[in-house]
Amino acid sequence: MSASPKHLLHFEGGNALSAFRAQALLTRLSAACPRINGIGARHVHWAWSDAPLTAAARDKLGAVLAYGEPAQADAGGTVVVVMPRLGTVSPWASKATDIAHNCGLALHRVERVTEFRLQAKAGLFGAKPLEAGELHAAAALLHDRMTESVAFEHDGARQLFDAREGLPM
Repeated sequence: MSASPKHLLHFEGGNALSAFRAQALLTRLSAACPRINGIGARHVHWAWSDAPLTAAARDKLGAVLAYGEPAQADAGGTVVVVMPRLGTVSPWASKATDIAHNCGLALHRVERVTEFRLQAKAGLFGAKPLEAGELHAAAALLHDRMTESVAFEHDGARQLFDAREGLPM
């Protein structure tokens, strides 16, 4: 059995947090990890096709995925990517993929993840990266472990499209 090639594209999306929700999350995060003093989040959309999309198809998909308030410029910080639980297809993905198909786009799946950026307080020698324990404590507050998975790098969402024995793609 030969596997078809996977062509993955990602599209930076809009702001994923209202000011109110960002402040509420920051309060909880700084209680768990006092060095965290800032948070931002944006949606990132990933699309899987068998072949590279044409420029026109990429533009059409980009237009479909452009919604909501624009995300703030990347302020740096530590990345925490919250995505649907590995091995599952989210309800959002099912609907978004249907919409893409109705727009004439040949895709297997479109998925949305949330990319959080955590800022740490700067010390005498600048901001030291969050330690593993701090990062995991923060991630526990940012996702629901029953329905979501976490990665600590932007491209970690590529795992969503990996084949898993006995699970849907």
